[in-house]
Amino acid sequence: MLNLQAVSVGFRADAHVLSNIDLALEQGSVTIVTGAGGSGKSSLLAVAAGVVPKLIRPQRMQGRVSLGGADIAMIGTADLFRRIGVVLQSVEDQVWDLSVEDLIAFPLENRGVPKAEIRTRVAAVIEQMNIGRLIGRQVRTLSGGERRIAALASALVWQPQVLILDEPTSGLDPDARARMVAIMRELRKQELTILIAEQDLGWFDGVADRVVFLKEGGVIDDLPWSAAVRASIPYVAAGIEPPFAPQEPRPMQQREHTGAALTVKQLSSTLRRPDGAPVLSSVDLALARGEVAGLIGSNGAGKTTLMRTLLGLEAAASGSIEIGGKDSAGWTVAQRAREIGYVAQNLRRMFFLLSLVEEVVFSLSGGETGAKAVAAHRDGAIELLRGVGLADRAEASPFTLSAREQLMLALVCIEATSPSVVILDEPLIACDRDSRAGVLAFLARCRSRGCAVLLVSHDLQLVDRASDRVLILDGGRLAFDGPTQAAWSSDVFARRGWRRPVGGEISPIEGAQRASA
Repeated sequence: MLNLQAVSVGFRADAHVLSNIDLALEQGSVTIVTGAGGSGKSSLLAVAAGVVPKLIRPQRMQGRVSLGGADIAMIGTADLFRRIGVVLQSVEDQVWDLSVEDLIAFPLENRGVPKAEIRTRVAAVIEQMNIGRLIGRQVRTLSGGERRIAALASALVWQPQVLILDEPTSGLDPDARARMVAIMRELRKQELTILIAEQDLGWFDGVADRVVFLKEGGVIDDLPWSAAVRASIPYVAAGIEPPFAPQEPRPMQQREHTGAALTVKQLSSTLRRPDGAPVLSSVDLALARGEVAGLIGSNGAGKTTLMRTLLGLEAAASGSIEIGGKDSAGWTVAQRAREIGYVAQNLRRMFFLLSLVEEVVFSLSGGETGAKAVAAHRDGAIELLRGVGLADRAEASPFTLSAREQLMLALVCIEATSPSVVILDEPLIACDRDSRAGVLAFLARCRSRGCAVLLVSHDLQLVDRASDRVLILDGGRLAFDGPTQAAWSSDVFARRGWRRPVGGEISPIEGAQRASA
């Protein structure tokens, strides 16, 4: 159905992002491509979808990509993107502030399909995906998982022959992951050819036929699913945590914390849920200096609203926020930004300058740009970049970095501002070993400096390993606040129906099978 033959791609004269890729996808098959950040997964998917070179032109490209036996170079762009559906890793780049049904219908309306046919097709895909509960809502009111599902419905409305998904479960809570995988399991029954880039493979039992391992732009292994679930060496070689290997428990050390870095009292939001209830209701929490608190909860529980309210991006209806012992009422967003460092889930939104060194200089200097600022702070910026292995990319654009490298740059920029509090929003992409090590090292440095961290994540393994406390947000209320190990045995966590991270890892296959039963 879809074939890549001896494909090599380079966006710079001196390097390939893909090297001599051979990959044949049979009709109705489901293939997962896995590897660490920067291994070439997203580039491979972009080539397979025709995004490269139809929309993004590389400096060099060799080899052949064919769909149904026809070279995609000979297929018109509109026809190609009707036959291939794509859901991006950064789903925010693929959705707009429309109603859910308008978002689904948009590809058809954009190509002038008659209204009667649009209504029929939209209704069919809504029924196919069982998402009637989303109809009538605006996309901006959806949780992250719901937005991904809406984007998938929009990709399926053309009834494509091939579906390409880039990290489809990234940033989703276990419930939303299980729903997404259940949808893919149903699509498999319809003989749709699916290509997925993913690191957390534990959720894909009953979905995937094979796993292709990438490293530095080349294929290093290609295993049938039955072999991939028993393997560990290919995952380690590809730079990711083996998703099926048992994890050794890591006991948490008790730490003493003194002084309040962040105090929130009776915080309620102006933003409302569809039933009129506030998204946040009477939230109380406190973070001590040098403390790491993990914030978990289902998609839609109010985590994003809490973060945006702390940052001053959403107005509070009532309550108070004290930062470093000072009431922040009346503070501007810029004033809060000097005290609260924020690493966004969409890392590309954090960067706006031409080079890595300029980004770090901007943070070191307190917001200065230009040649004088770079001259004054360049040495310090290079030293910080060297600490995360990016000194040799100092003059590169932040937008040429891999997701892992962008994360390391974001952490460096935040660290350079010496904030009182750091908020990390889903800092890891699943199982990337280097990213995990980099985040843990950053948290250790925060502790030593007395900087408090609010770690917002659905990665229960990371929360279990890194957090001193766990906060569970449920329906806009803080339903649990206590020691990490106590969280997993609490009634509040049990009501979520999620598997506790025994030994530092959840059991995703069991969770996905239970949710789809």
